[in-house]
Amino acid sequence: MRLYWRIVTESIGILILASALSTIGGFGIESIKTDIFLLLPLLILLPALNDMVGDYGTIIASRFTTLLELGRIKEAHWWRSHELHRMLGEVLIIGTFSAVYITVLASVIAWFKGFAMHWDAFQRILLIAVGTTWVLIAVLFVVSILGGFYVYKKKHDPDNYLIPLSTSLADLGSMLILTVLVRSLF
Repeated sequence: MRLYWRIVTESIGILILASALSTIGGFGIESIKTDIFLLLPLLILLPALNDMVGDYGTIIASRFTTLLELGRIKEAHWWRSHELHRMLGEVLIIGTFSAVYITVLASVIAWFKGFAMHWDAFQRILLIAVGTTWVLIAVLFVVSILGGFYVYKKKHDPDNYLIPLSTSLADLGSMLILTVLVRSLF
C-alpha cells in the first residue's frame, strides 16, 4: 500500500502538468483545422503520428531509467555513452521507417476515399511526418536524460515522472510542430 501512495504522490503533479501540455497542443491544431480538413492524408496521419511519437517517448524514458537504475550510465559525460548513442540511433531509424509507413498508409487510405493525391503533396506530407518525428525524438531524448538525472538525484523514481512527461510533450510537440510545418509547407 505504501508503494501505491508513493506512486500516486510522485505522479499527481506531473500528470496535471501533462494534461495541461496536451491541452495546449490542441490549440495549435485548432489554428490549422481548415488546412488539415482540406488535406485528408494529414487528418488520417495526425492520430497515428501523435501516438507513435508518444510511444517513442515512453521507450526512451523507460530505457534511460533502466540504464540509470542499473548504474550503466552516469551523469558525468552521459553524452559519451555508447548505450545512449545506440538507443538514439535505434529509435531514430525505427521512427523514420514508421513515419514513412504511416504516411504511405494515410495517403493510400485517402486515395481510396477519393482524395486526389499528387506527388508534390505526398512529399510535403512525408516531410511533415519525418521532420516531426526526428525533432520530437531529439527533444524527448534530451528531456528524458536531463529530467531523469534531476529526478533521480531527488531520490524519486524517474519513470513516475518521465513517462507522463514524455508522452504529453510528444502530444504537444507533434501538434505544434505539425502546425508550424503545415503553415510553412501548404
